[in-house]
Amino acid sequence: MDAIMQAEAIKYPWAEELEKTVVNSLATSFGLDFLLFKDKEGGDVDTIHNVRKGVWATDQERQRYEQRGEYDKDVAAAYHQHKNYKDTGDKHKKLQREGKLHDPYRGRTMEIKHDERNLDHVISAKEIHDDGGRVLAELPGVELANQSSNLQSTHQTINKSKNSTPINDYLNKLPGLLNARKETLAKDQQLLASMKRDTPEQQHKARELEDKIRKNNETIKQLESIDPSEMRKKDAAARAPYNQQIERKYYTSSKFLTQTATASGLAGLKMGTRQMLGLVLAEVWFELREQIPEIFEKNKKNFEFGKFIEGVKETLQGIWRRVQARFKDFLISFKDGAFAGVLGSATTTLFNIFATTQKAGIKIIREIWGHLVKAIKLIIFNPDQLSFVDLCKAVVSVLSVAVSTVVGSTVYVQLLPLCSFPFGSELAAFAGALVTGIVTLGLNYFLLYSNIAQKLWTFVDTLMPHAGAVKKFQAINAELDRYLTELARLEFNLDADDLEKFSYELAACNDEIQRGMLLKEEVAKRGIELPYEMGNTASTRKWLTSLTK
Repeated sequence: MDAIMQAEAIKYPWAEELEKTVVNSLATSFGLDFLLFKDKEGGDVDTIHNVRKGVWATDQERQRYEQRGEYDKDVAAAYHQHKNYKDTGDKHKKLQREGKLHDPYRGRTMEIKHDERNLDHVISAKEIHDDGGRVLAELPGVELANQSSNLQSTHQTINKSKNSTPINDYLNKLPGLLNARKETLAKDQQLLASMKRDTPEQQHKARELEDKIRKNNETIKQLESIDPSEMRKKDAAARAPYNQQIERKYYTSSKFLTQTATASGLAGLKMGTRQMLGLVLAEVWFELREQIPEIFEKNKKNFEFGKFIEGVKETLQGIWRRVQARFKDFLISFKDGAFAGVLGSATTTLFNIFATTQKAGIKIIREIWGHLVKAIKLIIFNPDQLSFVDLCKAVVSVLSVAVSTVVGSTVYVQLLPLCSFPFGSELAAFAGALVTGIVTLGLNYFLLYSNIAQKLWTFVDTLMPHAGAVKKFQAINAELDRYLTELARLEFNLDADDLEKFSYELAACNDEIQRGMLLKEEVAKRGIELPYEMGNTASTRKWLTSLTK
């Protein structure tokens, strides 16, 4: 077995396959790609996740966000004069008087006399006003900020300390705020201890410092009373409905659906065009590679312009013949490429809902889908009617090309910034295509000829015990089809009247024995030669057995 595999490996056309892979890669992934696709961070469709990071797909949405207006005093007043804000404040005020107002930021009931109450926007009004996701969804910030889920009463000290900072950020900074206040408190206490109180002015300054120390102590007390876990729970409870409303509004809007459909359609058109033109250019190159040396040989000793023009004409005709011969393949390539482009664009948009894809990532997604479509078509249609193991090999081979293209694309992306000199981008593209070709051949060799692969395919074949029987039945069926076709062509040498009479006689038969006798008589009458003796079971079995050998 090892000797057979080595012989097959030696016969494998490595140079031709490498050239073919490199040329196809240069003509598609690394040649036409940068002309047809203008990949950018975040893709071509605006998503809530991306705009919140300042990544915009369209200038129109970027400009609309920039024109939202600053969060100034007038805007802040509108957020704090909303009807539900005032009603909630009155309701909480009444509950505090009754001793029933709970402050989840501190995990306690607010006291009537000692707790100065403030109504806090859990997600601050400023954060909501400046939220790119809200602007993208075209939802009013004042209404979102003043939902009951986003309003919470707490101690005035905590509310003012938090201000417009998101709760998670505020809690992360809280230990530093406390340490700073404690350091200030210690310094003020030392200063107070050293202050003189001889004159009224000195006494007044001492009382001012004492009041400052008292207020600082109270602030430290309130900040230390914060329950971080409960505060985070309240923040999560406010953000969940807030984000759901924004996402539902935007991702079901005609604006998002139109952007997605347009981007996918254009990507499909570009990808289909790229794949088709890439095949055409590859065929042109292969024809030129064959014809140019011949033209050179004919004209290097005795150059004649007429012969040169004739050679060019023959080359162009050869190119046209190659293109015509593969016209159907070009259309299939365009269709497959268009489908892959649509799926690649849709996948990129889906990814951008949760994370921002980089330019290199968008290209890799597109290339993977280009080969996944081919693999899926193989699995579903199996156009060459391959056996299970051979089909698995073909699918894995296609997927290995996808892996190789990803590796080559990564190399190309890494080299491109380094190749800033003239023709540097072309050099990077060639390097990427060369790596793609080498990795493709390496993977294919491993999958076809390595000992591990052979053991794997043998094991897979053992999992399909019916595979041999299927082949035998397929051969039998094919042979029967051939005889039936021949019989149909001959039509038993009957004219229309005889055929009608024969049909009636055949239909009048009550069982298989009668039908068999009628057919045997007709075969003998017409002189039809059969590969077996009718009515002889052993002869029939012998013929069927011969078909499987």
